[in-house]
Amino acid sequence: MSKNLSVFFLLFLSTFCFAQDSISITQINFEGNKKTKERVIRNELAIVEGDKFLKSELAQLITDNENRLKSVGLFNTATIESVEQGDKVTLNVQLVENWYLYPAPIFELGDRSFSAWWIEQNHELDRINYGVRGRHYNLTGNKDPLLVVAQFGYTKKFQGEYSFPYLFENKNIGFSSSIFFSSNKEIPYKTVGNKPQFYMHEDERVMLKRFRSSINVRMRPSVPTHHSFSIEFHRNTVDDFVLEELNSNYFLHGKNSLQFFMVNYDFQYDRRTNYLMPYTGHRFRFNLKKEGLGILKEQNALLVESVFEFYIPFIKRTQHEYKEQSNFGFGSKIVGKTNLIRSQQAFANNTGLGWGGDLVSGFDLYVMDGHDHILFTNHIKKQIIDFDYKVETLSFLPSQFKSINIQAHLRLNFDFAYINEPVYTDTNTLNNRWIYGFGPALDIILYNSYLFSFEYSFNDIGDRGLFLEARNAF
Repeated sequence: MSKNLSVFFLLFLSTFCFAQDSISITQINFEGNKKTKERVIRNELAIVEGDKFLKSELAQLITDNENRLKSVGLFNTATIESVEQGDKVTLNVQLVENWYLYPAPIFELGDRSFSAWWIEQNHELDRINYGVRGRHYNLTGNKDPLLVVAQFGYTKKFQGEYSFPYLFENKNIGFSSSIFFSSNKEIPYKTVGNKPQFYMHEDERVMLKRFRSSINVRMRPSVPTHHSFSIEFHRNTVDDFVLEELNSNYFLHGKNSLQFFMVNYDFQYDRRTNYLMPYTGHRFRFNLKKEGLGILKEQNALLVESVFEFYIPFIKRTQHEYKEQSNFGFGSKIVGKTNLIRSQQAFANNTGLGWGGDLVSGFDLYVMDGHDHILFTNHIKKQIIDFDYKVETLSFLPSQFKSINIQAHLRLNFDFAYINEPVYTDTNTLNNRWIYGFGPALDIILYNSYLFSFEYSFNDIGDRGLFLEARNAF
């Protein structure tokens, strides 16, 4: 009997202590969101009214949610102030919205990267694209981006795309739709020495045309969980000269066109506290893509890709709780991709590493085509600058540009990968073996949205060089 009383007393005491140290959110207020709907902001927060937690967790909870709002790309600055009254707390979210409308001239490179254009293509000006791009990142205040493009130059392109993430008032179900057309007078027709070989006919005829359209449905049942399902139609054509003189397997079997329907499912679970430059959290992504459906079966591929990334901060610990967390830590990403249909793929559809965002440090000038690949990227990084500057003197500036946030991060990379390719192997010695690269980098972020990276990298074949990259959080 005395033992039962002791257990009951301990349970009562622990419950009483938790009640004394706990705090609950009674209200969340928002200021500064002149364009953005309140429900959009709430959907980005990991907290709601009624949540209860320990008082000692409040500071870290506020920091994490500030970082989430800053990295969404909608806000220049985001701060959360707390007002405590006993075991209750009110949170005041203060925001400065970004500039959302960017009608801008296009003047950009036609090549896959600045380094490829500068080094491989001798920075020739006829490889520049020009035109007009109209982009609104928050058209109706629902985090709904609209894009319209009319582009000429190296690649002629016309594009329209619109996304609406919240079809229903209290449901995180959205849709997007897009249409795309492009044409090129010069195309990469073959890979030699793991570098794309380009050709332009002497009469400057159009060598490649691409068209695609898509409809996409997205679901977000919780803050970190994303589902996406899309149906796309693709039609690509090349001039007969490509097949007769350059590469008869450009679309396989001497065909001058390739058209197919595609279904795509994408799942993502994202617990990073900052999407553009994370120091904590993790993300898992799974993608399943079937190319070739119904009456149009000119392409036949079943692509599976999975991504797992995690970030571990170097932190100071006081007794049994994390007291202070610095932006200094380790990050790693693992990417695996395979085509479950093992038949030979057309050269144009056999892309691997180097064509998109997945890349091994030091191999910016190379591409590795392949059926399958696995990629490991690793880094240690440290934030060295983070400050907000308010411009008071230039009254003509829009208010969104008067509050400037500037960050700088030092990063040390070490990456390695393996690309499996059973068919297109002649001279492509980087396939079917492990490759690795490493080096330091400097990342600069403006307005919590625009990332500029400067990397000086080395690779295992003896190359070294400075490589540049730019992207944004939208």
